[in-house]
Amino acid sequence: MKKIIVTLVISFFYSFSFAQFTYYAAAKAGLSMREQPNTSAKVLEKIAYGEKLVTITDENQPVAIATEGFNAFWWKVKYNNKTGYIVNSYVLPMPPPKAGVKTLSDFFSQVSTKAGSPLLVKKSEAALNEMGESTITKQLFKNGMEWQEEKGYENGSNLYLLPDFTIEQCFLLVRLLGQYPDLISEKDPFPSKNANAKIEGGTKSIEVQREKYDGKPGPVQKIKIVLEQGAITEFEIFTLGTQALIFWTSGV
Repeated sequence: MKKIIVTLVISFFYSFSFAQFTYYAAAKAGLSMREQPNTSAKVLEKIAYGEKLVTITDENQPVAIATEGFNAFWWKVKYNNKTGYIVNSYVLPMPPPKAGVKTLSDFFSQVSTKAGSPLLVKKSEAALNEMGESTITKQLFKNGMEWQEEKGYENGSNLYLLPDFTIEQCFLLVRLLGQYPDLISEKDPFPSKNANAKIEGGTKSIEVQREKYDGKPGPVQKIKIVLEQGAITEFEIFTLGTQALIFWTSGV
């Protein structure tokens, strides 16, 4: 059964290269489109940040490439009436954040329109009156994106739902935004394994959960980053069905 699943996963990545989809360059220094799927091939175009490109049919099986922790593929694409290959770890299914867009909620507003007013839910605990009232705010967007914010006594959390995003694309997006620099900085590689480190005033741990096939590690299923600096901050990226979720919480 596991071998069948592995075959299906490989078939998905293989068949994907035959489909036509629109993506956007998300490399701030520009995305190189090369003549062949290798880093030594001639650069045909330098695709500027935010420019649109289209994947096209490739008769060959996709070539894998590892870069900045991402396990990526060379995709055959069309841009500016030219055909070439790009590394798919630097594209997003929506236009990347514009200058001045620094949060996920602002990014959602950039790429879509709000589907009505925010929904506000209030909760109170009579038996724990000193803790006050907690609130949950939910905002849905017309493209299916959604953010939720919860505020309570000495704690808070944010949840973001991104349809059709991968875990890797969410990581890239957070890195571009710079919303959580203590968790993911603009130069951090995509986590590939568990890690622990001492930081100023505390510790930082990274947990990487992967699918396993026949005892071998497969695609990343979830990333969790925990900061302990007096307060405890937790950050997660994972998938649920066809959407990715980004979760942040902090409290004492």
